Amino acid sequence: MGFKFKPQDDRFYDYFEEAAAAICEATQILKGYFAERSDKNANLERINEVEHRGDRIFAEVMEQINHSFVTPFDREDILGLSHALNQVLDHIQGTMEKMVIYKCEQPKEKYIPGLVNVMEQASEEIRKAVLQLRDVKANHDSIIVSCEKIRGHEHEGDNLYRAGIARLFEQTNDAVYMIKWKEIYEHLETTLDNCEDVGNILKGIAVKYV
Repeated sequence: MGFKFKPQDDRFYDYFEEAAAAICEATQILKGYFAERSDKNANLERINEVEHRGDRIFAEVMEQINHSFVTPFDREDILGLSHALNQVLDHIQGTMEKMVIYKCEQPKEKYIPGLVNVMEQASEEIRKAVLQLRDVKANHDSIIVSCEKIRGHEHEGDNLYRAGIARLFEQTNDAVYMIKWKEIYEHLETTLDNCEDVGNILKGIAVKYV
């Protein structure tokens, strides 16, 4: 009598896709806040809902991985990708939260909206790459291209961050204003670093499972 193996648990793809979609949704809320100059508290509530959804997705991954006999990738890759996706979402939420806590008005400089626009592009590439994981061998090249684009967006974000910080200190004499916006700049820059972390993990998976 032959052995009957349990089928591969493909629910992890659903989790990755849901987390990537949540990142895009939260980014759109943040972008909309700066573009429409809408209410900070209302936008924070919306992002909090998305962030809580991301936490639930991550908790489900942790629960499911302990009950899955056959996973699509190594467990360390699943956990690493899930954690990295959740970190991006956490930092998007953290940016909006800082805006509320510090009672910030709209920024005077163009660099904050610029960073959010770059984040939007990086988030979309994350979504594209994640959607292609279900057939990683066939989509290997496309995943790598998206990962390289994420890396490029992170570098673009670094340039905007440096220019924004320089202008902040050159043009502003209000120490409190500088402290508030410096931290928000740092939060956005860290979010893009997290996006690059996601890209590196996705690239590693594409290389490993080609």
